[in-house]
Amino acid sequence: MKGQKNAKYHPKFQWLAIPCIQMSYQLWYGYTVTGRENIPKGGCVVCPNHNQNADPPLAAAALGHTGGKLMVMAKKELFDLPLLWRLFYWLGGFPVDRGKADLAAIKTAMRSLKDGKKLLIFPQGTRGTEADGAKEGAAMLAVKTGVPILPMYISEDKKFRRHVHIIIGEPFLPPAGTRDYAPVADDILRRIYALRGEADK
Repeated sequence: MKGQKNAKYHPKFQWLAIPCIQMSYQLWYGYTVTGRENIPKGGCVVCPNHNQNADPPLAAAALGHTGGKLMVMAKKELFDLPLLWRLFYWLGGFPVDRGKADLAAIKTAMRSLKDGKKLLIFPQGTRGTEADGAKEGAAMLAVKTGVPILPMYISEDKKFRRHVHIIIGEPFLPPAGTRDYAPVADDILRRIYALRGEADK
C-alpha cells in the first residue's frame, strides 16, 4: 500500500494505547493475568495460543508496560485494511507473508529482539487448536537471537462478560545452535497448553 515504506512504530503511542486496550477488554470480558513476574527483562519471543481475533490485544494487555516495547508479527492481509494499517504500524505491528519465507519480516523480528524488544508471535501461525501443531518461525527466531521464549495461555472460549484467564508461564531458552527447529516448536506448544490447567482452576 502506498505510504507504508514511511510508516513506523511509535513507542510513545503504544505506551499510551496499552492502558486503553486493557480497560476496554476488561470491560468487554473481564480478565485476570497470572505470572507477570515471569516476564524477563530484555528481548524475548512471546508465544500465546491463538483461536480468536481478540488474542493479540489480550496478549498485549497481559504484558502491559511490564513487557517494555512490544513488536507484533501479523499477517500481511491486515495491512491492506484502509486507515487501520497505519495504526498497526504505530502500535508495533509489522507484516509477514505467511505464504513464503518473508526475509524482510524475519530481519525486522531479529533486529527487534536484538534491540531488547518483546516480539509477539503466534507459534501456530494462524488461529487454531493444540492439535494443529506449531510452525517453526518462533523457534527459529529464538534460537538465532539467543533470547528466551515466553509461553502464554489465553482462555479459548471467549464471549462477552465471560471471564478470560491469561497465564504467563516461565521463560525458557531453546538449545543453542540447533538447526532442527521442529522439536523446539513442539515444545513451545506443549508448554503453552500445559498452562491451561492453571487457567481452569
